[in-house]
Amino acid sequence: MYIILDRQKIKIICLFAAAFLFLGALITHSPYAGSSVPDRLTVIVDPGHGIPDGGAVGATGTIEQKINLAISQKLSTVLEGKGIKVVMTRSDESGLWTGDDKTIREMKVEDMHNRLKIMKKSKADLFLSIHMNYYKDQSASGLRVFYSANHEDIKPLAENIQSRMSDITGAGISVVKSADKKLFLMKNPPIPAILIECGFLSNPSEEKKLNDIDYQSRLAWAIADAVEKYYSTP
Repeated sequence: MYIILDRQKIKIICLFAAAFLFLGALITHSPYAGSSVPDRLTVIVDPGHGIPDGGAVGATGTIEQKINLAISQKLSTVLEGKGIKVVMTRSDESGLWTGDDKTIREMKVEDMHNRLKIMKKSKADLFLSIHMNYYKDQSASGLRVFYSANHEDIKPLAENIQSRMSDITGAGISVVKSADKKLFLMKNPPIPAILIECGFLSNPSEEKKLNDIDYQSRLAWAIADAVEKYYSTP
């Protein structure tokens, strides 16, 4: 049986075919598309601080823990879209503590120990802690990334994360260093750990960017992209 099509119908069919191929290309190159990372890969995403510990307060009143959570939630979504299992240390604005009869210091101590317990029990491959920076000089800006000294082999990933974040956002960078051992979760973590300072809330211009949803999404995509490429490398 033969089907005769006029030129107009052929033109319409061609347009649909082209649109289908274009959408396919977009999906293939989307940060949410599948990847070649190992099936077992598990990443802990840790939004720093949490009520009652709000962290740093920005030049115009931005509370650090809220931005940490917003970026971490976006990062979790992108990582999961890449086939990576994600464990969030917190999914709302509250810290990891229980009871109402504790002092703020007691709550913070319990919070830190509970995050460490998650690291120990999760059998994860990587711990990513998301934070904002603050400095008395409002001109200070850019990205700061630190890695756990007891996992020196993770330094290349820390460097790649900072480089990718800078590429995507235009933010300045500094030398990637091992974390200060005064930081409880970075002192001697059971798994490789990276602490990411996404910008300075004390800088009015950077604070405005960090509150922007699109900027947050670009930061999250950049971090996830670096993680995917690092673990996909043979």
